[in-house]
This record gives sequence, C-alpha cells and structure tokens, in this order.
Amino acid sequence: MNILWLGDYPHPLRVNPNRHPVPWMTMLANGLASSNGLGLTIMSYSSAIDQDELFTADGINYIYLKVPDDKWDLLTAYTQRINRLRSYLASLKGTFDLVHIHGSEQQYQVIGAGLPIPKVLSVQGIVTEYYKILPAKPDYRHISWLVAGYYERKYLRSVRHFICRTHWDQSHTLRMQPNAVIHHNWEPIRAEFFEPVSVSAKTAQTLLFVGGTNRIKGIREALRAYDSLCRTLPLRFCVAGSGDKADVIQLIHSLELSNIRAEDIEHKGFLNGKKLREAYQEAFCLIHPSYIDNSPNSVCEAQVAGLPVVASDVGGVSSLIDHGQTGLLTTLEPDSIADAVLTLWKNSELHRAIASNARAVARNRHDRQQIIDKTVSIYQEIIRHAN
Repeated sequence: MNILWLGDYPHPLRVNPNRHPVPWMTMLANGLASSNGLGLTIMSYSSAIDQDELFTADGINYIYLKVPDDKWDLLTAYTQRINRLRSYLASLKGTFDLVHIHGSEQQYQVIGAGLPIPKVLSVQGIVTEYYKILPAKPDYRHISWLVAGYYERKYLRSVRHFICRTHWDQSHTLRMQPNAVIHHNWEPIRAEFFEPVSVSAKTAQTLLFVGGTNRIKGIREALRAYDSLCRTLPLRFCVAGSGDKADVIQLIHSLELSNIRAEDIEHKGFLNGKKLREAYQEAFCLIHPSYIDNSPNSVCEAQVAGLPVVASDVGGVSSLIDHGQTGLLTTLEPDSIADAVLTLWKNSELHRAIASNARAVARNRHDRQQIIDKTVSIYQEIIRHAN
C-alpha cells in the first residue's frame, strides 16, 4: 500500500524554531513508516528552499517543491503553487494507492483534486469559519484567508472521505460536502506529556497561557482575566509562543490594566515538548480563551499531562472538555475566565478530580498506536471500497 501525503509538513533536515512542529503529523508519519507493507511519500511546497528537494529519511520519501513567496503568489490567487505541484504530480501517475490531504487551508485539496485515485482529507481548521473572527482592521490575512476560503468551499466537494475529530469539524465538513463519508480519528500527542505533572494551589507559581501574543488565541481576554485575579492569587502570568515580554507589557498598557506589574509577567517564547512540560510543573492551570479552535493541541497536551484546563467553549473544544469533569468551559468574557480559575483555586478537590479525569480520558484518546492502527484501517477501507 503506497500512500501519498499532501500537506504543510516541516522539513526534517531544516529545523525552524519559529514554526510549529506539528507533532500530530510527524508522529503519525513516523508510525506509518514503521508499519509493515506501507510506503509513505510526503509532498509539500516551500519558498524557503533554493531548489526542489527529493530525499529519503527514516523510511519516508520526501518531495519539497520550490514555489514563490506566499505574498507574491497571492497576487495570482496561489495559482503558481497549485500548478507547480499539479504538474509534478502528473509525472507520478500510477505510483500511489491513496492520497491523504492534510488540511484545507493551503490549497492542497486543490492540488490533489485531479488525481484519479482515492482521496481522504484530515480536517484541521475550517478557514471559512476562521475568517469570520479576524480583527476588523484589514491586514494581509483578510485577503489570504478570503482566497483560501474560496478554494476550500469549491474543492472540498471533490473529496469524498474525511477524517474528523470533533462535532465542530464534522458539522462544517457536512455543510460544505453533504455527501462526505466521515471517519473519526484523533491525533497523537508527544510522549513527554504522558509523564504526569503534579500541581496544586500550594505549589503553583504561574497561570499558563500558550497562545503567544496571538489575538485570536485570546491574549487580551487572558490578560484582562489575570488583571482581576492578580489582586488575590499569588501567581505570575506566564506566556509561551510568539512575541516577547515587551509585547505583552505594551499590550497591558494599551488595555489600561492597572493591577498587573511588569514583574508579574514571564514570557518563555516558543517551547519544545520538554520545556513546555517543565512549564506545566509551575502552573496552576492552563487558560485557553481562544476565539475559535477545532481540537487545540495545547489543550490536549495539558489534559494528557494532568494540568487542569480552563478554555472558551468555542469550535470543537467541548468535544475535548466535559465541563466540570475534564476541564472548565467559559465564555470569552474575562469575568467568566477569572471565575473559573477562582473556582479551581478555592476547590482543591475539583482541581485534583479534573486533573485525574482529564488525564485518564486524554491518554486513551491520544494513544499513538491506536491512532496509527485506525489510520491504516481507514486507508484500507477507502481503497477497498474504491476497488
């Protein structure tokens, strides 16, 4: 069984510390490459390479094709990248049994549309929905996501099989492709997080937020909630991800949050799995007041490790969190977020129960071997029905 992946896959020989490592993809790819009787080729495009690159590493065949910079290609509605990969794929006719497309945000479903072999698409975010929550002030994303949304709406109809995870992605997939066949499968979580953390109000030092300075991830709501919490809770506000401490301090001033001191803020930058788990050890809980999400990796990782999560009830998050049992769901109102954190602070039994319950559920949900086996089973089922 020869499988072709189309997706934004990190270059295994060119580590970029400023991009997300997408561990759910890399772990699945490495697991599939170890499966007997399965050959895996991954094709991706990049403007950061000097020329096309074809190589094999750890049993996986990689094809990286050189394309124009995103902003230049946007002037052509991304037709250059689409045509470049389509042309190359035409030369591989008859090589693969199935193509697995990862996400609908970056035109990979357009690139694979003409392939005369079975296709399955793993839904990541739904760009037409994400577009709705962009800030009102126009920026580059308004045009880029508008174009991406056009391709998403038009070309998802060319795919019959989808891998979904939550009620949210399944609902929107069926809205755009009413004839879709939905296969359910979760995503693997890095091994570091399966080592449990032990946290409590007595030992906690921070309130953890891992969305960087990304407005869509809720940095403003998180800071507003912390502005009221820091009056009574002896916790620093710890940020991981994009930006730096100066950016956070500037945002605090612009929001006129008078209770937060500079020494209350810690910014750790982008963290690998080991460093993020170390940050968990100091945290009382993770707060995730995102405007939109499907199955946020940060929530899943915290649950697997046993760090309680307070998250906004948006997108597919309620498929991950059973309110009061495996986490607490809130609105995007800062008072709602702060009240949930205070509830955990005042009720140590609830804090412990949520940590324990979430860990048990998430460890099973994100079991790597189960997910690999289910993926192979999905491939086999789709190919069998196609024949």
